Amino acid sequence: MPSTVLSALTEQQVRHFRDLGYLRLPGPGLPRDLVEEVAGVVRARAALLPGGQAKVYRLYEHDRALMYRLVAHPSLTGPLTSLLGPNVVYVLNRHNQGSLNAPDFQDVRLHRDILQPTRGLLTAVVYCEDATVETGCTWIVPGSHRAPYVGVPQPDGGGTWMDEHPVLADLADQAVPVPVPAGGILLFDGTVFHTVGRNTGGATRTSVVLGYRSADELDARPDPDRQIVVAGAHLYRGNDRPS
Repeated sequence: MPSTVLSALTEQQVRHFRDLGYLRLPGPGLPRDLVEEVAGVVRARAALLPGGQAKVYRLYEHDRALMYRLVAHPSLTGPLTSLLGPNVVYVLNRHNQGSLNAPDFQDVRLHRDILQPTRGLLTAVVYCEDATVETGCTWIVPGSHRAPYVGVPQPDGGGTWMDEHPVLADLADQAVPVPVPAGGILLFDGTVFHTVGRNTGGATRTSVVLGYRSADELDARPDPDRQIVVAGAHLYRGNDRPS
């Protein structure tokens, strides 16, 4: 099936994301050959790792040219500018990873990607294979980006585990599956609770997890080692005039 480049989101799509915290983009938004090439990188690295869920970290550094084609593809940057504004950066120090979930993978745990919206983070999951309920598609707790910001951070950075905080207990059974076809994209707010699903099928589920945010207009010295402009530019808008 041919890809469908989305230049922008509709008002209803933006409202859905704002209200519920996530949006499944319509159609196979990314070219099949690009998705398969990225999947090949993930699988080659994942084959060297043990466990039912192999995660390949610092994916961008494994093949910069290929990964830039992915993270800056119009099927991503078009919708992202509708949600984040005209100036968007891809972050290298959060997500930037590929995952391969093997059959019988069971390690399911609802979590946030960030502890609090310090700078904000928009997570984009690109599925290299069909993500069905059977193969462990992502589960989302709709609207949970409005839940209290609580918790001790996860080890080595990251957000919040839902099951560690009684104040969030009433949300634990509200997660819904979000199946996405190969080449499809799921966007969600970094403070939405979510988890990978159990893979009870007979096939793997390969995906790539990317992190984006608005370019920080109050950052006079953006860090090129941790962010890459994928739409617009860095525009410093701080007021540094002497009193």
